[in-house]
Amino acid sequence: MNQLKIARNIKLLRLGRGLTQEQLADALAIPSTRYANYEQGTRAIPIDTLSAVSSYFHIALDALVKSDLSKVDLKGLMKVGENRLLFPILIKDDGKIESIEVVPIKASAGYLSGYADPEFIETLPKASLPFIGIGTHRGFPLTGDSMLPIPDGAIIIGKFVEELADIKSGRTYIVVSTTGIAYKRVYIKPQENELLLVSDNKIYSAYTMPFENILELWEFRCFISTKEYSADEYSLENLFQQVHGLSKGLEEIKQKIVGQA
Repeated sequence: MNQLKIARNIKLLRLGRGLTQEQLADALAIPSTRYANYEQGTRAIPIDTLSAVSSYFHIALDALVKSDLSKVDLKGLMKVGENRLLFPILIKDDGKIESIEVVPIKASAGYLSGYADPEFIETLPKASLPFIGIGTHRGFPLTGDSMLPIPDGAIIIGKFVEELADIKSGRTYIVVSTTGIAYKRVYIKPQENELLLVSDNKIYSAYTMPFENILELWEFRCFISTKEYSADEYSLENLFQQVHGLSKGLEEIKQKIVGQA
C-alpha cells in the first residue's frame, strides 16, 4: 500500500470535516501522537485503523486506499444505506468542456471494481459532446434487446445522479450495482428502500434492487449507435405493437405500486 497516498487521503478527509488531529484521534480511539505519525506517513497504518477511518467517514475502504481523493469532488459523494457512498470520479480538464469516459463492453466487469479508482477511469476511452450540457457524464454499452427500440451495442450516455431523491419514477437510468450494470426504466419505492427496474421489452420480467446494492446511478441523456436498421424495422405496425405493449406494462406496474403503497 502507498502509505503517503493513504496519509494524504486521511488528512484531506479530516480537514474536509473540520476536525483537528486530536479530535479525529479521539474518534478513532488511538493516541494523538500515533495518529500524527499516520498522517505524516512515517508509520504504517494497521488495517483495523484503516477500517475505522473508512467507517467514520462512510467511504469505501478500497477508495481510501487506492484513490487520490484530491482528484475527487468530495461534495458529490452520495450516501446510501447505512455506510455506503456513491463515488463519482470528477477528473477536471482545466475548465474546458469535460470529456465523457466511455466504458467499453470488455471493461464493464472491471468497472465494478474500478469505478472508485481514478487511475482506472483515466484508462477509459473518452469522447466530447459539447451539446450534452453541464454535469458529470459517462457512457455505458447496452447489450441485448431489453430496452427496444434502442439497439443492441448502443452506447448510453448518462448524467450522474447525486441524490436518490433526484430520481424521477418512470425515467430510464444506468444502474451500477454490486451485481452488474443495467439500463432500465426505474421506479423508486422509498417505503421498501429499493428500486423497481423495468425493461421496455415486456419479454423481460421486472425486478427490484435494494438501495444498499446501488453503487452509481446515471440518468439517460442520449445514446450513440452505429447499427443501421432495416426499412421495416420501425414500421408503423411494429411501433404500434411496441407502444401498446409498453403502455400495458406501465399500467400493470402502476397498479402494482399503488397496491403496495
